[in-house]
Amino acid sequence: MPSYKASTPTERPDHVEPGDYQVEVVDAIETTSRNGHEMIELKLRTSAGSYLYDFLVFIPNAFWKIDAFRAATGEDVTPDEDVEITADDLIGRTGTARLALEEYNGRQRNKVVAWLTETPTSLASDNVPF
Repeated sequence: MPSYKASTPTERPDHVEPGDYQVEVVDAIETTSRNGHEMIELKLRTSAGSYLYDFLVFIPNAFWKIDAFRAATGEDVTPDEDVEITADDLIGRTGTARLALEEYNGRQRNKVVAWLTETPTSLASDNVPF
């Protein structure tokens, strides 16, 4: 039976204020979109401890986002290169994402609006835990 040492109950933040945050891919699953396209669902953790999801959909008009994610997480992106991506290889990657707030089912949640290839100076000295 699992056990642990109890501490003072606190709430994990549901979301962070809009802005640029260091994020880590904590899980990645190969799946299909509602329209039947190949997709990787990314579970991300922000440096503030909140979680959110982003989706890499493998269709031509969304390849730019996959390239932006790859570049933001430190990978070299070469135009016209054929690339195979495995979801498990994305776990543990870190990068900077611009987050916005949106409402979903009556609750606020974060959404990735851009993957950034340069770390903003406000994050450069941040003591990020990953």
